[in-house]
Amino acid sequence: MNSITATFEKSHTAQERWGERPIAYRAKQLLIIRETLLNHVDEIISLICEETGKPRFEALSSEVLPALEHLTFLAKSSKQILSDQPLPIRLFPHRRSDLNYTPLGVVAVIAPWNFPFFIPFSDVISAVVAGNSVIVKPSEVTPRTGLKIQELCDEAGLPAGLVQIISGDASAARAIIEHKPAKIFFTGSVGAGKEILSQASKHLIPVNLELGGKNALIVMRDADLDLATSAALWGGFSNAGQVCAATSRILVHDSVASEFTELLLKKAALLQAHPEENRPGRMISEKQITVYQSHLADARQRGLSILMGGEFSSDLRSLAPTLISGAGIEESLVFQEESFGPIIALSQFKTPAEAVAACNRSALGLVASVFTRNLSQGRQIAKQLQVGTVMINEVVYAAGLAEAPWGGIKESGMGRTRGELGLHSFVNTRHIHRPRSRLFSFKSHWWFPYTPFQYNTFRYLAELYRRHWTDKLKAFPHFLVNLVHLLKREKRI
Repeated sequence: MNSITATFEKSHTAQERWGERPIAYRAKQLLIIRETLLNHVDEIISLICEETGKPRFEALSSEVLPALEHLTFLAKSSKQILSDQPLPIRLFPHRRSDLNYTPLGVVAVIAPWNFPFFIPFSDVISAVVAGNSVIVKPSEVTPRTGLKIQELCDEAGLPAGLVQIISGDASAARAIIEHKPAKIFFTGSVGAGKEILSQASKHLIPVNLELGGKNALIVMRDADLDLATSAALWGGFSNAGQVCAATSRILVHDSVASEFTELLLKKAALLQAHPEENRPGRMISEKQITVYQSHLADARQRGLSILMGGEFSSDLRSLAPTLISGAGIEESLVFQEESFGPIIALSQFKTPAEAVAACNRSALGLVASVFTRNLSQGRQIAKQLQVGTVMINEVVYAAGLAEAPWGGIKESGMGRTRGELGLHSFVNTRHIHRPRSRLFSFKSHWWFPYTPFQYNTFRYLAELYRRHWTDKLKAFPHFLVNLVHLLKREKRI
């Protein structure tokens, strides 16, 4: 606990100085971090693969490249996003308002193990460019990747103490919260998110939660099935399905369900024939095995069909890509709960309304996908889905878009990171209201003392909000008479 206290003290000192730096200066520092990252790309990829078992291409494409893109976006856009924003005030044109953004202070990032580099790194650089200092607790499953983030920031020349790592399990996270960071950014399971929110609420610490997802891929009758099956294969099994945005539920129109399933199974077999380094990786956290076993046992007990997979490797470190279907699947664990692994539940629908209802019948609401040649219909369906992000004819990767906000609704969490909206999660918003010039500094008409003419002026002002212009016209003379009397004959104290 003493070492955590010292870490926070160091972080507070670094933040006070850093927060005074101009936004343009902080943004330029991100370009130095980007160059530093590029100097260590292969080393970082190797480290991610060692700790997670994911293929090198996935470490590059889903961790390193999105990190580089986020650095680039924030370096170019953060000054505009965080500069004072004028706010028009309709009722008082002689005054003006501005939104002024200020750093939060010391923020905490509690990171997951499935994307141990990109997820905490994107939060770190957002926090830093916004003027904060950051304390990161990486997952105990992938601690060295977390430490690499601090090493990169230190090598890039960020002030000592601005980015620090505290390693450990859930007890370390609880200790961090007890030190009252200005805000907590957590990515992980629903259960852990609820515990963090409960503890943080005792100190009124704001929390940004990005939790689980049970994400549906809706395949319409007119969908390009070659495209849809390839998307389902990658969306469900990349990173061995250990992706909060994974397409773990597939809803297929019944008229194309047989053709879709046959093509998906054929492609899955082709994938399994490739060398191991070109296929989905292993289980990152061994704790997931109990979840997989439970979901598979429930499926078998219900008499569902395991169309492929369902078998563990001899060392129990990986599960073969698994596809399950059958009558009653929508009541099964594999359809309702997050497996967070290479398991896809396949269901059918007859109408778009059925597909929407099935998608929304979930406690989670992170992301969904719609595959159709009719983009207009796809957009209409998208607007009915209770999720944070909808992708049309694509899957998963919106989680890594630098310009777009990321987060969910319902039990998938609260708040947003990334993009302009996400960057505003790392600042306090201060409203500054002022006269346009010294000539407009005078006593307001609603100040003391309260008088009959003052009341009547405001009462007839209310009548001017009526819908019809005839009613407004009737009220206006009364408003004007009382206003003139108020201005000429009555003085505010």
